[in-house]
Amino acid sequence: MISAEEFVERLCLLGADRGPRRFPRKRNDREILIKSILLLLDSRRTYTEAGINAVLRAWSRDVAPAIDVDHVTLRRLLVDYGELERTADGRAYRVGFPARPVAFDLEVDSVDVRATIAAYREHAARERKRRRAEASAGR
Repeated sequence: MISAEEFVERLCLLGADRGPRRFPRKRNDREILIKSILLLLDSRRTYTEAGINAVLRAWSRDVAPAIDVDHVTLRRLLVDYGELERTADGRAYRVGFPARPVAFDLEVDSVDVRATIAAYREHAARERKRRRAEASAGR
């Protein structure tokens, strides 16, 4: 079971910390990133391909800029994993309901991934500024 605390910690380290890096192979890390995408989607809505692409581009920009992966690869990965269901013509997408081997604590569903990453980046910037000031003062 992945707790909300572990989810937030790993998401920040994977997505917002130093990059670029590939989409992870480690199962839990991969599942955390996939879950962070799903948190941006409305499971009651049908999306066009352009709509899904817009969400995935926003995820890459706002949540996981350290991950070097394009929206097309992400979309295919989500379809392959059963997280997105696609019509035969590829024009419409809905959030799928796959049987997933990795379980998340229910609190994860209430995490605002954009706000979490923004707060992490803000904190990291303050820390870098503080370290530079300390280094300058130590000269």
